[in-house]
Amino acid sequence: MKVLIGYDGSESADAALDELQRAGLPADTEILAVAVGSVWMPPTNIASLPAQALASRRVAATMAQLQTQAEQTLKETEATANKAAARIRADFPNWTVRTESMSGDAGFTLIEKAADWKADLIIVGTQNRSALGRFVLGSVSKKVVTEADCSVRVARSVISDDNLAPQRIIAGIDNSNSVKSIIEAIAGRNWTSGSEVLLLTAIEAVAEYGIPVSEQLNTLGNTQRAAMARLVETGLKASLSIKQGEAKRELLLEAEKWKADCIFVGTRNIQGVLDRFLLGSVSSGVVSDAPCSVEVVRAKAN
Repeated sequence: MKVLIGYDGSESADAALDELQRAGLPADTEILAVAVGSVWMPPTNIASLPAQALASRRVAATMAQLQTQAEQTLKETEATANKAAARIRADFPNWTVRTESMSGDAGFTLIEKAADWKADLIIVGTQNRSALGRFVLGSVSKKVVTEADCSVRVARSVISDDNLAPQRIIAGIDNSNSVKSIIEAIAGRNWTSGSEVLLLTAIEAVAEYGIPVSEQLNTLGNTQRAAMARLVETGLKASLSIKQGEAKRELLLEAEKWKADCIFVGTRNIQGVLDRFLLGSVSSGVVSDAPCSVEVVRAKAN
């Protein structure tokens, strides 16, 4: 499994590294720790500058200062990536861990690198559920969640005295084509013995797309039972729940009540702008407000 971790040395980024212990990643995981610095490099071709500017000692001094600052930022970015890699190697000595330091807009750079590297999963951190936490999520993590082509895990550290304790995982499923991807993402992990998955579906008490509620419930029940059987095959405990209400609200309420470690949600298999809009209606809201980590699952393009 190829996992790209965006790391900036912040408290929330460190929490994301802590949370790796409870993410169920397989023993053969390959990690790329990426740090992104905001760097403005002065033009290398000074001949392109106006003659008057070249003659100005003040301009020349400013250019030299900017060059020095850029070089220092790049060194700090490299050190940040190396710091993340050192922590990961200490916790997971069997993993393959590489680093890369880059410059540019953090969200865009992480998305582009993940696509180029063909990552299976991007992991980013976010602050807790304060107003500031939601603002920070909006600036980088939300961009990655919304625009990446692969699955994204927004990691929040859940305080635990025992990282080997069983996990409590909520899978938000419906009748869309994302269900199989969500279930396979969970089934393919290396969870601690005794870990449990709650398969949660929220349904509003109105006909959807002309389909009566009774028919929706019947189909959802069949979907849930098939998903539960797949998870039980892997040794996980699994239970079912169908709630009446709005999906985001029910997922968040259950995560609080059940003290979940992570919520898995999907995206509809629609490309382009509509996919991003549909993601924003449920998954982005869960990512922003959840008390725990959230993994948004996307099926990889063939």
